Order: sequence, then C-alpha cells, then structure tokens
Amino acid sequence: MDRKYIARVWVDDHAVYAETTDGLRAGYEFAQWSRLRNATATQRQAFELSYGGIHWPDIDEDLSFEGMFHDAGLCDITPTEDSVCYLAPYNTEDEPLPTAAEEPAEYGK
Repeated sequence: MDRKYIARVWVDDHAVYAETTDGLRAGYEFAQWSRLRNATATQRQAFELSYGGIHWPDIDEDLSFEGMFHDAGLCDITPTEDSVCYLAPYNTEDEPLPTAAEEPAEYGK
C-alpha cells in the first residue's frame, strides 16, 4: 500500500484542508457537516490531529484523512489500515509540525 502522511492541516472561513508530505491536497467544505457549518470561527480553529483524522473537541466532530483524500479521488479506502495518516512529529528536521497553519498563498490558484 502506498501510504501518504499528513504534513499540515488548516482552515479558512469555508473549509478544512490537509496536505501530505508529497504535496497532495484535499479539503472539505464546512457546509457538508452540520456541526462545522454551525460552528464559530474560533471553534473551527480549535482542532486536534490524530493518526487517522481531525477532531474538534468543542463541537464533537471528527473527519478522517482517508475519507477526505478518497472523496478527492486521491486514494482508495483501505479495509485495515489508513492510507492517509498523521504521525506527529513527521518531518525531516525532527520538529513538531503545527496543528494549524495559514492557508498557503498558492492554494487554489
């Protein structure tokens, strides 16, 4: 299996995005999920990363990385192990990656 690793996750006013260490990007619009749609900007920014996905403790919402990348056509759903996951810390400098980041200037262009 070709496993992908999450390098960063960020939100803007409309969606949550994730990017893998090899540059693949996927996202979900908040409008798809009632709890995220109705959350405040502060609640949307207050997420936690786990091996398999993103968790918003304030609104009790969870989204999986594999589901996000599968819906974007970038991976297959696997029956036993996630094909897209987050391992903290995961980078070449042995420094923890941020759990949230500003939207890259080039995203969506």
